Amino acid sequence: MTVFPLPDQVPSETELARRLRAVERRERQLDQALAAVAAQREQLAAIQAEYERRREGLIARTREVEVERDRLRAERAEVVAQSLSQDRALH
Repeated sequence: MTVFPLPDQVPSETELARRLRAVERRERQLDQALAAVAAQREQLAAIQAEYERRREGLIARTREVEVERDRLRAERAEVVAQSLSQDRALH
């Protein structure tokens, strides 16, 4: 058990009231800080959800573009093949 020495002077009622107000003020500040952190967490969660939604949309759009690209490449290859066939037929 730790024994602390007694203060040289016992604080007055006024000093105790001042200290209590300071502690209460600090408690309010801490409550405000906690509320701000909670709000930031909620905002971050919303931002992350929006990011994931957009990311999924971009993934889907990328798939669509790749399908279209593959279709155009196949069409182009067909056109080139037909062109080569026509060139051979002329010669």
